[in-house]
Amino acid sequence: MTEQDQGVQTAEDRKEALKTKRSGRICIALFVAFLIVLLSFGRAPLRRVAGDDGSRIDFNLISLLGVGIGVFAVFYLPISFRRILRVSTARKVLGLIGGFGLVVHVLLVLLVSGSGGLGGGGPVATGGRPSMGRSGAEEWVIDGEKYRIAATYSLVLPEGLQYTIEYPYRFRPSDGQMNDRRALEIVFPLMKHAYEQGLYKRVSVAKLGKGKLNPSRIGVALFQKQGSYVGGYRVGLSLADIKKRIEANPTTSTAPAAGAGL
Repeated sequence: MTEQDQGVQTAEDRKEALKTKRSGRICIALFVAFLIVLLSFGRAPLRRVAGDDGSRIDFNLISLLGVGIGVFAVFYLPISFRRILRVSTARKVLGLIGGFGLVVHVLLVLLVSGSGGLGGGGPVATGGRPSMGRSGAEEWVIDGEKYRIAATYSLVLPEGLQYTIEYPYRFRPSDGQMNDRRALEIVFPLMKHAYEQGLYKRVSVAKLGKGKLNPSRIGVALFQKQGSYVGGYRVGLSLADIKKRIEANPTTSTAPAAGAGL
C-alpha cells in the first residue's frame, strides 16, 4: 500500500470515527428525550377537553416534542443501526431504549388520535390517555329504571386504575353552574350501582414490574353531543370514598336526574 493510499485510508477512518462518535451523542440525546417524554408518554399533543362551558383545545408541548423526535428515530435507527452497534455498550443500550421508546410514543399517539379523544366513536374526555377494555353501549337497571350507558372502559391515571363510565346527559339551565359537587350529585347513583354490583371488577391491567393492577377508582364522563360538538363534565372517586358515602347515606336514591332519556 502506497503512502497516498494510507493517507486516504486514514482520512476515511477518521471520518468514520467522527460518525460513530456523533452516533454516540445522538444515542444519549434520544435517551434524555425519552425520559422527558415519559411525563406525557402516549398522550396526544392536541386534545379537546370537555367542560361545563363546552370544550377547549389543550396543547401538550412535551408530547409534541416526543412525536417529532420519535419520527426522527423511526428513520435514524434502521439507517444507522450498524454504526450504533459500534459505540460503547452503555451509550448503545441507552440509545436503543430511548429510540424505541420514542417510536412507541408515536404509535400510541396515532392510536389515541385515531380512536380516542372527544368526538367520533372514541371515548369521551380521556385526557389524551388511551382507554383499555372498552365495552359497547348497554343498559343498566337501577331501582326499576333503565339507563343508557354509552360505554365503559379503564384508564390508567396517576391516582390508579379507574373504571370509567360514559353517560349521555342532557344539560339544562335548571342544572345551574356545573361544578364538582353538582356533577357528583348527578353521577353518584351510577358510581354506587357500579360499586355494589362489582362492575368495576370487569377490568384489570398487567403493569410492567408491578404485576396485576386492579381498579381503585370509579369515574363518570357526563357528555352531550350536538353534531360534531361535544360538551361535558367528568368526575371520579376512589372506591374507599364511594364506600364511605354509601355507608353515610344508605337510603340515597339511585336515580340520575336527566340523562335517562338520551
